Amino acid sequence: MKTVIVFDTEDQEGMKNSYKIINMLATEYNIRATPGDVGPAFGKIEFIKMIRACVREAEEAAKQDPLMPGTLSWAKRFTEKVFSAKNAGGRYQG
Repeated sequence: MKTVIVFDTEDQEGMKNSYKIINMLATEYNIRATPGDVGPAFGKIEFIKMIRACVREAEEAAKQDPLMPGTLSWAKRFTEKVFSAKNAGGRYQG
């Protein structure tokens, strides 16, 4: 069975009802999700702030090595810092 649930963030009552339906289905199918199961969630503003932090860090890294910010390893290190902060329950401040 597939179920599609619309979660309209402009409809407070609809969000509550969607949450109730999801909980009911999870209980019926014996599914227990924890926040870590779905991975970190980012809001639009938080994501914009992370992009800005990434740019700042890339500019600083470029002063030391102009090729550094374009590398996969640099992007991986930045991403790991962001995800570590999120998994710890916080936000990446940069």
